[in-house]
Amino acid sequence: MAAPALIKTIVHSLLTSMGMRVLSMALRFVTICLLPLWLEPAEIGYTAIILIIVNIAFAISDFGFGTALIKSEQMSPPLYQSVFTFTALSSSLMVLLIILCAPVLETLFSVPAALVVIASFGISFNAFSIVPNSLLQRELRFTSIAIRDFIGEIAFSATAISLSCLGYGAFSIAAAVVAHRFVRWIIVSLSIRYQARFWISVQELKRLAGFSFFQFVSIMLTQLFNQLDKLLLGLFLTPATLGYYSQAQQLTVSPIQSLTGAAKNVFFASFSKVQKDDETMRSLFVKITRWLWLLAGIYVGLLAPALHLVPIVYKSEWAAAVPIGIALCTTIPLFCAEIFEGIMIAIGGERRRIISALSKLVLLVAGCAIVFTMFSSTDMPIAMGVILGISILASVVINLRFICRRLSLKRHHIMAIFRTAMIGLGFALAGICASIYMLNC
Repeated sequence: MAAPALIKTIVHSLLTSMGMRVLSMALRFVTICLLPLWLEPAEIGYTAIILIIVNIAFAISDFGFGTALIKSEQMSPPLYQSVFTFTALSSSLMVLLIILCAPVLETLFSVPAALVVIASFGISFNAFSIVPNSLLQRELRFTSIAIRDFIGEIAFSATAISLSCLGYGAFSIAAAVVAHRFVRWIIVSLSIRYQARFWISVQELKRLAGFSFFQFVSIMLTQLFNQLDKLLLGLFLTPATLGYYSQAQQLTVSPIQSLTGAAKNVFFASFSKVQKDDETMRSLFVKITRWLWLLAGIYVGLLAPALHLVPIVYKSEWAAAVPIGIALCTTIPLFCAEIFEGIMIAIGGERRRIISALSKLVLLVAGCAIVFTMFSSTDMPIAMGVILGISILASVVINLRFICRRLSLKRHHIMAIFRTAMIGLGFALAGICASIYMLNC
């Protein structure tokens, strides 16, 4: 595909995917905003623990083979059938392990074992979606993926809200997780034709293993980073405190993580097509980065003051989530920068991505040790938000340094990005300062 045509495809795929993702996130955001009307903070804490467990299981069951299928230069039925069989088996073992460990998890996190067991069944449906999802990304059919995500969000929201209204509490979220993954599997399977067959070739898996290993390690490190803060808060603090932190995160960082996840998929598949055309990649990277910092800054500037509506919309006890949300707002531009990971993989930076993921995880662990030693239980969630930002900053610096060197960015490229970033930073600082002022009044 010629460079201009590919750029047009990238832009179209990105706009379509991000547009549908915005609709999906709007629906999820409305659901997240409505759930505290029926669920107590402790029940929100239970759902945070459930999502930690299933998200880590999703990452393990993939073993990096889904991404490896996208990167592979050759594709054949024996190859993707082997991946399909392997991920189906690994996910089944994961479900069995979680069911067996449910009583232990109940003891550690005070979360009802039945919630964990119900949510675990979503893992199998996720594994069945890996191969068709990879095939769609290979063909740059991001519109189909976005439609899948949107319909999946409808299933999640409808299940969570309807069951919550009927008084099922945290069980409504566990059921919604299963419904979400089931519907996504059905939609993605109908979007592309492939021979789903249980058959495995060790030789075919070995062909992908070199690349998939680095992806698996990187994904696991990223998952540990994304879940460690909530995991530790769940271990040492009450479910209600975890509920405040989780709700603040859902209102601030989580929508950005979802949007950047969609963008990473587009950039990875698209930049892989032009990985030998440095000029095209350089031009795309500068344009993407300039808009990224500007939009992220405006978003923070608007969101930080809006967090003060939380105790007005919900009960007054939810006011404890406001300062946590303000602290997390400072990390949003850094979470936006995670889209660079998709570019890094496409241009041969999978090893550097592991270093990046490991560095932010190490900093987070060290920061958590400081937080749990020096801060009270009331201030721990706020301090955790600050530590989260410091940790991810190290990762962003490592990623940017690699990309700048790999693409041979010149001074005028950097200055163009810097000027736009300063405008976004001004918006962000104004919003955060206004929010802190409102908090102290």
